[in-house]
Amino acid sequence: MAFYRIRMTNGSTRTQQALRVRTDAHSLYLENRSAGAWRPVLDVRLDEVEQLQRRFTENNGSWVWISEALPAPAGVHARP
Repeated sequence: MAFYRIRMTNGSTRTQQALRVRTDAHSLYLENRSAGAWRPVLDVRLDEVEQLQRRFTENNGSWVWISEALPAPAGVHARP
């Protein structure tokens, strides 16, 4: 399970372990699977999110935070 760190627009950070990240038109969701259904473990309004990072573990056991793009909301497709 991955660790995610969200840097908020107010300067605070939130760290949460989750299986997946998704967005809708208004919120960012970190979710885990429970009893066959995806359930949010953290949800944050998109206008409060400054940066999303995921923790990667190196072969030597150290880890580093890598910035990730916010996923596009379901049903929204990028134009070429």
